This record gives sequence, C-alpha cells and structure tokens, in this order.
Amino acid sequence: MNSRRWHLNKDYPTLEHWFKLHKWDSPIPKDILPERGIIIEDVCAAGLYTDKSSKLGFMYGIFSNPTISKLKLFKCMKICFSEISKIANELNLKYIYTVTAEKSLHKLYDKILKLNNCESNLKAYIIDLNKLNNNLDWISENKENNNGNR
Repeated sequence: MNSRRWHLNKDYPTLEHWFKLHKWDSPIPKDILPERGIIIEDVCAAGLYTDKSSKLGFMYGIFSNPTISKLKLFKCMKICFSEISKIANELNLKYIYTVTAEKSLHKLYDKILKLNNCESNLKAYIIDLNKLNNNLDWISENKENNNGNR
C-alpha cells in the first residue's frame, strides 16, 4: 500500500469524491484543509495542521474511500497515522491532537494505537467569521450521518 504526502491541488478531487461517496451534503472546502497531509492509494488520507509557534499539531481526518474493505481500510489507517507521526517528528512537534466521533476510529485510537483519550465529553464549535459559507454541513452534527468518517 503506497503512501505519500498529499499535494492538495492534485489530491483534492479524490478527497471530494470520497466525501460524495459518503453522501455528505457538502464537501470540506479545500481552502481550509492543511497543506501537509498523507494519502494512501485510493484508500484514506489525513491532514496535519501545524503552527511554527507551537509544538502541537492537529490531525484532521482520517478521510476514507467507503468502497474499500474494512480490513484494508484499517491497515491503511494505521499506516496513515504512522506517516502523519513522521511528518510531526520532522517538524519537531511534541504532540498530535485529534478528535473523532467515529466508533471505528475510537477503536483504532484506543485499542490499537493506544492513544490517550483526553476529552471524552468534548463539544466542538465553528465560527463562520465572514458569514460567507452558510452551508457548513460538512462539519455539522445536525446532519444525519450513516456512512461515518465525518
């Protein structure tokens, strides 16, 4: 399974296709995804937000192709996390923070990767500063989500 660093301009159509396969009402806008990330074949991807003033990175994703078998997806997600960790180490980060509401990712993070669950009662909010994008379905809890990976 080939992994590589993502090139957002080149790889965004793949991500957008996955979002559509998951039947999201709207895709995650390309301009809010981080420039750093990993993509594994046509299976999964994750982004890593970084800031030069902090030793904390934020992993957003793991996005996936819902047509892939669960076993292959699980293996690729482990690789994806490992590759994100390599980028974080190259950048001299000390921590990676991530959040998820997906039960399958909870299993991966808790049982396999043995990550520290630090905020089990977390509520997340987004502020649309410019009031330009009233369609925030890609991040809204209020939309029904049957396929996961949101």
